[in-house]
Amino acid sequence: MKRAILAFGLLSLGACTGGFGGDNGLFSGGLFGGRDAPEPLVIETPPVGGPTEVDTAATAALVPAAPAAPTGEGQFIGFSVTSLGDATQPGLWLETPLVTEEGPGRVVAEDGRTIVVTLRPSGGDQGSGSRLSLAGYQALGLNLTALPTLTVISDA
Repeated sequence: MKRAILAFGLLSLGACTGGFGGDNGLFSGGLFGGRDAPEPLVIETPPVGGPTEVDTAATAALVPAAPAAPTGEGQFIGFSVTSLGDATQPGLWLETPLVTEEGPGRVVAEDGRTIVVTLRPSGGDQGSGSRLSLAGYQALGLNLTALPTLTVISDA
């Protein structure tokens, strides 16, 4: 029974495409209704080594300014369990209840990676946890669903 259905299907396919001969009928009255074959898809790739020119004026407006590098050792202000903050807000920042004013700082991940961030007050209760920017998660190499405990250092 399966062979009969398969044979019928092949015969039907051959009849629809104009037969099994040299011209399968796809372009001459078949699939494209007598029209010429479509133009082939051409994909242009950049030269090896990347672009040769970069418009720095255009890209500067798209990249948020990084916080200034710390000048001293800073002041340890605590540990904080951290979740992903508002991904629509650009930059490197940490919203935390450990600070009452916005200022410069650093966060250190559990593996020792450190990034410079802007510390922002979250307005939450002590121990309520912090929120790190998307760029911060990426810079520290963290999984976006992770809840890492970060060491928070103020450079104010």
